Amino acid sequence: MKDYNQIEELVDRAMQPEDELLPLMMPEDTMQVYTAPAEQKPQPKEAEEDDELEGKTTRQVLMSALTEDEDEHISFSLPNVLRGDILTTRWLRQQIWWLVMVVCMAFFYVSNRYYAQKQMINNNHLKEELKEMHYDAMARSSQLMRNSRRSIIVDKLMSSNSTLAMPERQPATIE
Repeated sequence: MKDYNQIEELVDRAMQPEDELLPLMMPEDTMQVYTAPAEQKPQPKEAEEDDELEGKTTRQVLMSALTEDEDEHISFSLPNVLRGDILTTRWLRQQIWWLVMVVCMAFFYVSNRYYAQKQMINNNHLKEELKEMHYDAMARSSQLMRNSRRSIIVDKLMSSNSTLAMPERQPATIE
């Protein structure tokens, strides 16, 4: 609970304008930039942090302290992936829009493939239907040609007791 209250207080301070924030965090004489001591002795951990803070304003230091990950070295083992620990890494948060784009492209690719497959099935069905219609048209054409022969027409006229008959003389041609 104590840590939570400290974090809330830091966030509230970070949201204040920088001119109000600086007097709360730093003395009056060092308003803009942290400076590290110029000594080159083996530096303890606190001195290394001071080197990192050099050149940053208080707001930048505060925001980086609030947003940095403590456990950045998460292994890619199956239990960590299944628990979702991998989703909290800094790398994943930085690459989230790229990953969203890749997922959208994968959805587009799969849906496009299904659409193309559906179109191919429809195209094959239409080709078979066209082939059947072509065969049917050829059968009807041959049947019509057979039924329109002179001998078949004369036989049908004779069998139907029609008054029509074949002329005995050829028709005259007018030139």
